[in-house]
Amino acid sequence: MDQAISTVVPLFRATDKLFHDALARIERADLLRRPHDNSNPMIWVAGHAMTSRASLTKIAGERVENPWSDLFARGATVDGDLNYPEASEIISLWDTVSEKLMSRLPELTDEELSEPAPFPVPTGDKTKRGAIIFLNYHETYHIGQMAYLRKWLGYSQLVG
Repeated sequence: MDQAISTVVPLFRATDKLFHDALARIERADLLRRPHDNSNPMIWVAGHAMTSRASLTKIAGERVENPWSDLFARGATVDGDLNYPEASEIISLWDTVSEKLMSRLPELTDEELSEPAPFPVPTGDKTKRGAIIFLNYHETYHIGQMAYLRKWLGYSQLVG
């Protein structure tokens, strides 16, 4: 397995656990609450993280279907009147996508990883390898948001 990918695989596994833990036992009404009108609710952050992981899985060469890609896209309108899916549905798709991603990552060749990234990577490495590493960071960022929102909502802390 590629050295850079072997470094992020355990981080993806850790993020997977934190994603599940962050959503555990959160009431639907709380998933829709926002600290401010311009902030995202936890359901949106979770859906966005799942959408990002689905995109990453496509970059790795696996076919995935995400019926909510527009709903949770970067810059999407966040509105209390939108009909967001249930957390259990987001978790289910996250699990399906994660299974495909985790089986595919060790199979990626240097040739595949050296291909240009399908989006502008905001770091130095503009290859698929760089995109995978960046998207690992991106997921972690959003898990941090979920941890903050969980605590803000009065639930137990995510870590520690």
